[in-house]
Amino acid sequence: MPMNPLAVFALAFLLWLSKGLYLHPLVERLSRRTDEIVAYWSVVSIAEVLLAILVTLLCPAVYFVRWDFPVKAFLGLFALSVLSFLPSIDEFKRFLNPETKEDREMVEFIENSSLPKLASLQVISSALPEELSFRYVFLGLLSLWNPFAGLIAISVFFGLGHRFSHSTWSWRKLLSATLGGLVFGLGYLYTKNLLVVMAVHWLDNLIPELYVKYGRARKVIVVAVAISLLSPLVFWDQTARLIAYLRDISSLSGLLWGVILGFAMLGVVYAGIISLKRKGGR
Repeated sequence: MPMNPLAVFALAFLLWLSKGLYLHPLVERLSRRTDEIVAYWSVVSIAEVLLAILVTLLCPAVYFVRWDFPVKAFLGLFALSVLSFLPSIDEFKRFLNPETKEDREMVEFIENSSLPKLASLQVISSALPEELSFRYVFLGLLSLWNPFAGLIAISVFFGLGHRFSHSTWSWRKLLSATLGGLVFGLGYLYTKNLLVVMAVHWLDNLIPELYVKYGRARKVIVVAVAISLLSPLVFWDQTARLIAYLRDISSLSGLLWGVILGFAMLGVVYAGIISLKRKGGR
């Protein structure tokens, strides 16, 4: 008998939250055979796939996924994801003139990595695991209760939650991440297509790395991205349907519940981090 979506959501969130406790030994073992970064994200991706399978078995209704690839929707969502980057565009300059040790290490890693490595890392570190957990599992389950509340909650949690793993991020980068989460989430609910949002997320993260790595091609990259921003206008019929869908699911109660739930999830994560720090200090 299928479980209640909200009960499955609570269980999935706890499993996702505690994955570091049971994945660490696997990461250590795999790190002996391959690059530590590759080992970590490979294990995380496998864990997210298993979590998605478990959630599907417990609540089959969450599997409303389509596996075609609507190109117009992809181009429109990519344009929106680029626009979500605008609040933090000034901070991108620090990778062109890195001053801190962290920035220099990041730039050095990008410049010394091959294109296939950068592309594959974006698959296993963001596109696959994050879209499976945040969109398919969390948003998918919450959408069976209230699509708009789920969209707001997971966007808030996805965006502001980056603060836990990137403590130096400014509010502008967190805002961009939140807006990006809103685009990915809306795109998933509208298209019901994981491949599309995975592709948008993957390309959204890869392009800045390409800009840093290939100095001579920067003008070409900028022009290509600028042209892509015309997609919502060129395919206005698609954009109009997306806006109409958002209008149909929107509600004040959904907004309020989404904000409350999103910050509640952040609070649970923060409480968990504080608890682990206290145990580590003993």
